[in-house]
Amino acid sequence: MDQRTHTWLAIRAVALLDDANDTPGLVKILKPHVKSAAIGSWIPDMADSKRGTGDIDNHVFKLKPYAGSGEKRFITKKDKLFKSLGNKRLIRTFIDNWDGVLGTDWWNKPYKAEPAPGQHLANRSMALTTTLIDQLILGDSNLAKLVPGEVSFARNLHPEARSRGEQVATYFFMLSHFVADACQPCHSDARRLSGYGNGLHKEMESHWSKKVGTYFNKKKLLATTESPAKILKAARAVDSQFNLTFENSVPKIVARDTWLEVVTLCRASFAVACILAPPQSYPYDSNKLTSFDDVFLSDNADPELLPDLNQAVAHDAVLNIAMIWKEVWSTFD
Repeated sequence: MDQRTHTWLAIRAVALLDDANDTPGLVKILKPHVKSAAIGSWIPDMADSKRGTGDIDNHVFKLKPYAGSGEKRFITKKDKLFKSLGNKRLIRTFIDNWDGVLGTDWWNKPYKAEPAPGQHLANRSMALTTTLIDQLILGDSNLAKLVPGEVSFARNLHPEARSRGEQVATYFFMLSHFVADACQPCHSDARRLSGYGNGLHKEMESHWSKKVGTYFNKKKLLATTESPAKILKAARAVDSQFNLTFENSVPKIVARDTWLEVVTLCRASFAVACILAPPQSYPYDSNKLTSFDDVFLSDNADPELLPDLNQAVAHDAVLNIAMIWKEVWSTFD
């Protein structure tokens, strides 16, 4: 996703938590800072943010066929993936509806990702999850009023060593970036066609960005004088562009931790990538490329494919962000 889409997804996740009303303390940390902390949602794509890991192609879990020891460990059959996804995510319905492109043989093969250190989506997400828990433990007096439980050593901390709400909110928004990237099919597909500068990836994100609209451009958002409530209202208004309907609830993650949850999201995204660009037409060892127009707008394309994808990816990116934020907060419940 590009800057404005990442921003909208994170702010929409705050709105979803606000509507669900089962983590009021978390919402009170995030909502007042949706304008100033939103920069966190696009910081990871800035080249100077992580000294070498800010490149867009570097937040990945790019899967490809695997032939090596322990092959069975890297087979995720359809029923296992669906169980790991739970029943609230639309990407599960998308895969089920379009699975004819893949077939049983595809699901029976092992696929493995080997991201370089610092680039692994699940690692980055888990690291930020742990960092956020630490930040909440070390929170200043204002944060301490919102976070359940007490920290016995807090009174011994220098006031300037304690986390402020603005800092914590910014890190929550940074976490949203990696969760959202796990929902972008090209971030989980090792084929050359999924590289950011090779057509489909960038063009798909440009399409979503146009749907989000210019309200969430960083210059506009940082300059706005509108209240957090109005910013959340603007985020909810984008739902119609993706045909979204959200339940006013945020379920728990299915896996035992953020790392495994994000791996599941990436495996689902890989299946979607292989539906959009079937391996029989675009082999894993091929340099063959494709484009947004070829996949979605050609004479051979099914007209329902694009709207189904738009809805599933946007819905689940918002929901997944909210779910994993809630997982952080559950440490204190």
